[in-house]
Amino acid sequence: GLITLHDDNSTYDKNFIDAFKAACDKTGVEAVIKTGIGEDEGCTTAANELVEEGCKFVFADSFGHEEYLRVAATEHTDVQFAHATGTSMQNDTTLTNFHNAFASIYEGRFLAGYAADNTIAKDGVITVGYVGAHPYAEVKSGYTSWLLGVRRAMEGVEGVTTVNMKVKFTLSWYDETLEANAANALIDEGCVLI
Repeated sequence: GLITLHDDNSTYDKNFIDAFKAACDKTGVEAVIKTGIGEDEGCTTAANELVEEGCKFVFADSFGHEEYLRVAATEHTDVQFAHATGTSMQNDTTLTNFHNAFASIYEGRFLAGYAADNTIAKDGVITVGYVGAHPYAEVKSGYTSWLLGVRRAMEGVEGVTTVNMKVKFTLSWYDETLEANAANALIDEGCVLI
């Protein structure tokens, strides 16, 4: 089973949904997906429903699902649970059926920043902008890695003296209007790359 915060209109959730379906197809396992599940008790309810439907492994894709998925893991010790992202709860050794399933996303952010070298003007002080969801450590490590990638790409580039960054938070994992507003505000503040 898979629990997602949004549906496939959100690129983040769509990536999980598509990969989940592909993995299930490849292994011959039935994919049961619940979309639009909030970061609240609804996640525990959705996880319990997936267990009742016969799921033996339940994934959740959002930071805020963690504590609610953990409740279901406590109640269903014969089922495996994994959440993408999260905090140190995955280090709880009392729950052998509760796992973290998130890659080192900061590495991809660094590479994305490094690739930006070809997209920005290279003169003087460069200011870049980043639209982040929440001021959580995971998001901060992402934008810090991205900035380090941009800076690495600019090392030794004639005329570039400094690369600064401005960050705007939307306080939402997915809101296209808030994201566009934040990006436009960063552009208005002189950011040459968002």
